[in-house]
Amino acid sequence: MPLSVSKDQMRKIIFVYLVSLVLYGNANHVLNLSRVLKEAEENNPEILAFKAGYEAVKSRTSPLLSLPDPVVAAEISSAEMKMYSVTQSLPFPTKLSGKSNIARAEAEVYRNIFLHKKQEVMNKVKKSYANLFFLHKKYKVINESRAFFRQLFNIASHNYSVGRATQADMLRAQVELSKTENDLLKIKDDISIEETRLNILLNRNTETPLGIPGEISTNAVEISLDSLLVIARENSPALRAAVWEEEKAERMKSLAGRSYLPDFSFKFTQEEMSGGRTDQKYMVGLSIPIYFWGKQNYQVKEANANIKLAEAHFKEVENEILLKIKEAKINVDNFDRTRALYKNTIIPQAKASLNSALSAYEANQVDFLNLLDSECTLISFELEYYKALSDLYKAIADLEEAVGVNLTNIKEE
Repeated sequence: MPLSVSKDQMRKIIFVYLVSLVLYGNANHVLNLSRVLKEAEENNPEILAFKAGYEAVKSRTSPLLSLPDPVVAAEISSAEMKMYSVTQSLPFPTKLSGKSNIARAEAEVYRNIFLHKKQEVMNKVKKSYANLFFLHKKYKVINESRAFFRQLFNIASHNYSVGRATQADMLRAQVELSKTENDLLKIKDDISIEETRLNILLNRNTETPLGIPGEISTNAVEISLDSLLVIARENSPALRAAVWEEEKAERMKSLAGRSYLPDFSFKFTQEEMSGGRTDQKYMVGLSIPIYFWGKQNYQVKEANANIKLAEAHFKEVENEILLKIKEAKINVDNFDRTRALYKNTIIPQAKASLNSALSAYEANQVDFLNLLDSECTLISFELEYYKALSDLYKAIADLEEAVGVNLTNIKEE
């Protein structure tokens, strides 16, 4: 016998449904994405470590422009003669600037490595935020459906007790209610794990409450693949680091070529002898690289090999980035189509189907199980929509990491 649901009972179901939504929505404060990203940038241990590494390498540049320390000597002989001297070594002038240029190129390498690491961490934060967003939306959908199933179960139990419904109707409603309650417990555990992950990225205590993620608005990246590749070549820190690796290798080759040039040394000596006599001497020295076949030649060979290594590494990084861009762009397009399909077509149709099932059920044209199936189908589609939205945001994050710039505006409500 079909289960009869009066209009008053249906109003009660809808009321409980809305109350659960309001209570859940106000349970916690909104977790703001922009503030989370800023906090990660300021406090994440990986970012701070790479920043310190860059600052350390950057500090090497200026000292390399300085001359070697002079050597001051004093000598006293048994004949009451005293001798004082100052010796200053002077590398060939272009060698100092060459070493400084290499240090500056190395600093640029580490600066871009630091920026790339920051992008990697920001990507992890965005993905963790997206996962948390989906889990809270999932909890919200399941929690609302639990209220719906609980009311249907109560009605089914009452009608079964008075002989107006079958035991199968009551059992099926009970099964669906039990499933939603178990799902909610599992989702809470998943939220706890994801909050711990995000807290670690923010360098917080792992038990720090985070609140509920705000709504994320993802705009489709309407940029051609060729344009994305151009943007990446100009902005990708990983690619820029490889470019500066090549530049560093070229500068090292230039310095290796200067190793054939001589270095100088200057020495001033003053001798003080008995009787008050003094004598001053000046000396100029010049190093002669006569063993170039066993030293300088191999330095140049090493520099040439490093250039080839840097060129190959650049090509490897470029190919890897091009692959990441293409893969991320395809994922963005696919997830955006899926999101739009569920939002504009599938979910409206499922809601219309549920409303039709409710109307038909009230007119005794469909049974109780069909009504439950319609509700379960709508729940499934809503979860698929939020999953596609979350995956779309993560795909955009991957694309932004690959090209090195933000491509969309993230709006939070």
